[in-house]
Amino acid sequence: MANFREILRDKLVPVSFERTIGMFGATTIGVGALMGAGVYVLIGMAADAAGPSVWMSYMICGGLAFLTTLLYAELARLVPTSGGGYAYAYDALGSFGGFITGWFLALGSVFACGLYAVGFAEYFVTFINPDIDRWVVVAVAVGLVLLSTLVNSLGAGGDRLQMVLTWGNLLILLVLVLFAAPKAEAHRLEPLFPNGFGGTLGAISIIYISFFGYQMVANNTDEIIRPKQTVPRSMVYSMLISFVVYLAIALVAITVIDWRSLAASKAPLVMLANASFGSQGWLLISTGGVLAAAGALNSTLLSQGRQLYAMGKNRFVPDFVGKIHPTRKTPMAAIAVGGGLVVLVVLGLELEFIAKSANFCLLASLLPVSLALRKVYRSKPENRPKARWKLVLPELTLLANLSLLLTLDWLSLAFGMQLGLLGLALYFFYSRKREKRSQFGLHIVLDQHTKGFLSRGSRILMPTANPNTQKALFNLSNALLERDGGEIVSLSVVLAPRQTDFATALAEADEASVRIIEASSALARLSEVPIVPVIRAAHSLHKGIVDAAEEESCDLIVMGYAGSASEFSRDLAQKVIHLAPTDVIFLKLLSTIDEFAPRRVAVSMGGRVNLELMVKVGAALADRFGGELTFLSVLPTQYSPEQKAYADRNVMEAIELNKSAGLYNVRLLASDQPLDTLVRLSAEFDLLIIGTTKVGLLQRGTLGDFATSLADRAACSVAIVRAVSNAKKIISKI
Repeated sequence: MANFREILRDKLVPVSFERTIGMFGATTIGVGALMGAGVYVLIGMAADAAGPSVWMSYMICGGLAFLTTLLYAELARLVPTSGGGYAYAYDALGSFGGFITGWFLALGSVFACGLYAVGFAEYFVTFINPDIDRWVVVAVAVGLVLLSTLVNSLGAGGDRLQMVLTWGNLLILLVLVLFAAPKAEAHRLEPLFPNGFGGTLGAISIIYISFFGYQMVANNTDEIIRPKQTVPRSMVYSMLISFVVYLAIALVAITVIDWRSLAASKAPLVMLANASFGSQGWLLISTGGVLAAAGALNSTLLSQGRQLYAMGKNRFVPDFVGKIHPTRKTPMAAIAVGGGLVVLVVLGLELEFIAKSANFCLLASLLPVSLALRKVYRSKPENRPKARWKLVLPELTLLANLSLLLTLDWLSLAFGMQLGLLGLALYFFYSRKREKRSQFGLHIVLDQHTKGFLSRGSRILMPTANPNTQKALFNLSNALLERDGGEIVSLSVVLAPRQTDFATALAEADEASVRIIEASSALARLSEVPIVPVIRAAHSLHKGIVDAAEEESCDLIVMGYAGSASEFSRDLAQKVIHLAPTDVIFLKLLSTIDEFAPRRVAVSMGGRVNLELMVKVGAALADRFGGELTFLSVLPTQYSPEQKAYADRNVMEAIELNKSAGLYNVRLLASDQPLDTLVRLSAEFDLLIIGTTKVGLLQRGTLGDFATSLADRAACSVAIVRAVSNAKKIISKI
């Protein structure tokens, strides 16, 4: 038997990152992501668009990107947490702003990693054969992605590898600049704008991804020592280093090699290296390209995993993504998901399209971040900087990045808008309610058993607080599962005062809550019924129950009902009916002392809304306890033919729905006092099943006065059934 107390204590202790990264390590992450394959691969594409003015494209793009670096540095000072731009936007703008930022950042990182992987492969194959087939390049790129994913997931020496890749690449680029500079010829800068100044600006849309790596530092904040000081400074340092090197490379490349030749080359810096070092120059620069692409991929995958982890922790993506491996201290699942998406990009898209898609997503992610800093300044005046120029930083970066976004071609913009629409659908149909539920409670599953993806059957939520009704609720739930299969989710809700956080409330949970779970598990073992024990902290009982039903994807809630004598019980039932997107059964026991094994079961047929579920409950109990089922229908004494025909149709439908192997009776009665009649007849049965009042699609659900009065006055136990239409279930998910 599982020790639920120990499991609860273990799950309440968070697994966290270790702070092991200093200033040099943080700067390495930034430079590694910035100084990637972009300059090796994209400078040729940029030269094709801008001509000799490509160096101006790098200067303008770097200047605009530096503004955004300062924006990130300021937010890193104010919001020192992992997740980078996503965390900043989530903290300042809330759920929607955080999700949109995280969505585009995650996609941008995926596309960026695809670019780095293909760039690595392009240069790597030059060691073997420059004319090698395309599929070999793709295979090499996929192999690098899988290797980098494995290294970062295991956390084994990834930081040391990153330092070798990053600074080795930078050293090679500096050597290239030093040897190429003496061969520069100023006349190659003419004409400066062969495609007009618009071509210079157009090149920015290609190369912007080269200036985005500074953000990756912020994604690793939880692992950085003294993050408030280290993160902002390391982002600025990495951007300054990369900007100077990029500009130097662009200047020597365009003055040593004719811009048309650069534009026509798949490996433009190989041409520059050969011109600077002779025929063996390709060996040096190919080594640099391999180091750069591998370093950028490794750094970006590392940081991307941290951002996906942050989104998983906030429930925007599946829970397993927001977990840290207890021994490796890495978000293994998040890194694996990111690596898998990169593989799909490499397999399915061309290099130029990958670059432009990355640029759109990364630029789109920056717009909410600018708004985030603006809101922080406005809502928290004490955080405003002393330097006045920083006060306009949000507006400047918003304008700069919006302008850069509009430099993209229509195909990139159209594809980006499609990705945005996909993100909106994911948010409103999946992420939004999950994230909100995490704000209203803390949900802990106390056993490793979970429903498999292909498992069949129902999931019945059985919230229990009263040990006296626990066995009856279990018997009812078990009877419903016997035919179709499935499992019971046993729930204990711990109420947390508003001033107490949920983890503290669960840590201080009384013994009764755990005993309830233990008793349910014991009943399940005796009956060999699959059970999922869950404990949830919430500020209100009805929200705890409803949110747990949604969290566990339950089809039905089965819970006790004390009747109108208990104002709390009736109020709780009304709130659960109003909010629950699932079918609900309230069981009011005549006596909590007697064994609940109803053999004489009656179904009171009023309307048809709840009929199917009512018959299902009656048939399941009749089969379970070897009983007999009776269908009751009460008509007015002066009933019309239409009323009689409606009652007959209900009876016929109930008979068709009845899957019980036992006998059944039909009783059609005439009375102008249906409530009194059913109360009198209830003495003949062990259980009377009734439905709630019918309401419109968008109306508030209610038990109804008839159902509650009958439950209070009946001479037997009563099950009040409420079935939810498929339309209402769909609406509740939005």
